[in-house]
Amino acid sequence: MKYLAVIPLVLVASCASQPKRYIFQDTLPAPVLKPPVRYPEVIRTYAFGPYVDPNHPDLMHARHSMYRVEEPARWDLHPGPYDEAITGPLNPPPDAAFAPPPTNDVILAELNRQRQATERVMGEALRLARSYDELQKVINEMKSVATNHVEITARVANTEQRVAEFEKELQKLAAYLSQPSPQTNDVPSFAPESPEKPDP
Repeated sequence: MKYLAVIPLVLVASCASQPKRYIFQDTLPAPVLKPPVRYPEVIRTYAFGPYVDPNHPDLMHARHSMYRVEEPARWDLHPGPYDEAITGPLNPPPDAAFAPPPTNDVILAELNRQRQATERVMGEALRLARSYDELQKVINEMKSVATNHVEITARVANTEQRVAEFEKELQKLAAYLSQPSPQTNDVPSFAPESPEKPDP
């Protein structure tokens, strides 16, 4: 009986000790792509139909394709995540001015408030510019009115002076006309002549 109790324990232990089976996949893991350090060259294809060679009228070209290098390969000088990972004394980190600014709700609210304040200031500046233009027009009109007033005042003073001269002339004429005029048609009376005494 003692052995019967041990048999299930041996069976359980033998099942637990079976080796694990591993399944190998034929595919390799995806390679980690590093950002490109060069831009590839750009090649364009142009298809030509049959045509006569303009330099040699005896030659005809059949339909064919032509490949042209539009842009040669060149280095990528833009900063990227690969550049940020490699920092050291010879490769300092990029300037913070080129990094995007941190964004959160407080910064966005402040930016919106600043934008609205800038729009209000610009609107007030436009209104002030219009008011300044209107004020300049009014000042120019006032200058012309003042100039006209000075001219009219000078004309009135000149007219008053001429009127005063005319009044003087009229007074002289009135005084001349009020004097009794001598009668020139009367015959003057003659006094009798005294007889002349003879000389002794």
